[in-house]
Amino acid sequence: MSMQRFIHIIRGLLSIVLTACSFGDEPAICPYNTRLEYWYAGSGTQNMLPTYVDNLRQYLFDADGQLLSEITLRGDSISGWQGELKDGTYTFVLWGNLGGTNEQIITTKSNMNINEMTLSAEQQGIPPGYRGNTDRLYYGTATVEVKNGAAQRRRIYLSHAHAAMTVTVRWMTDEPADGIFRMRLKGIPALYSFNGSEANPVPSGDGTYSLPYIGNKIAYHETRAAMNYEGEVIGEFVTFRYTSSTHQLWSLWRDGEQIVKDIDLNLFFNKLPMDMDTNMEQEFDLLVTVYENKIVVTQATASDWDEGGAIG
Repeated sequence: MSMQRFIHIIRGLLSIVLTACSFGDEPAICPYNTRLEYWYAGSGTQNMLPTYVDNLRQYLFDADGQLLSEITLRGDSISGWQGELKDGTYTFVLWGNLGGTNEQIITTKSNMNINEMTLSAEQQGIPPGYRGNTDRLYYGTATVEVKNGAAQRRRIYLSHAHAAMTVTVRWMTDEPADGIFRMRLKGIPALYSFNGSEANPVPSGDGTYSLPYIGNKIAYHETRAAMNYEGEVIGEFVTFRYTSSTHQLWSLWRDGEQIVKDIDLNLFFNKLPMDMDTNMEQEFDLLVTVYENKIVVTQATASDWDEGGAIG
């Protein structure tokens, strides 16, 4: 490397260092008027968002709801954004982990307006309508107003825009032989609006979080399951969020044949001490115990419920 090129690189690095700003700096010394921090709503004193999110899709809308920009943040950039905004009212919408290995589709009726943009879990051409897991999505939104070019600093909290449910099936009668196991889950919400719901306080009390409005469309999900050494079958679903009115119809299949009938898990979830329409996190670990004449669903911190009926 030539000495002249080396000096040029050093000057460039010094320029970056001298003009860079951190979130601890005073707004007046930074070359932009809007600084946003992105945090996971369940964080304590340390921001856990980078632990859960690999990428963050940021949408910026004007006061009329028209899309102004869309960028994807990765790495250290996930924790915040800074920029220069003209006077006006702006809405930021954030989707974490969007565009991963599992397909979700952004749709709009006519133009890129926040009131028309949706995120769909529907997939075409998958008979009889079953799809695999979605990404572990996170969502956040906030409105920022810039007046007279004054500096703005805001923390936006992101919450779960997904439900994760692990199901373990245990037989108190003879368990089935090993094979190709699949679990199915019907009646799951499949449409999000870009608009957020009413604000809910974060556990730390330092702010609020919003959830995406859930549309009326539903999806059927299917996931692979496997038998462990104890003869239990275990599978996991990752889907859009449940609501208090969601009827999660779960079933188990082996080699293309249904071996555990459809069970309406809504009967179980409605007994949990939480509001499924507003709770921040939806992570569940269920045990389905199959007896000769009934099926029992349990969770560690919830009451059991029984549903009689034959298997298969």
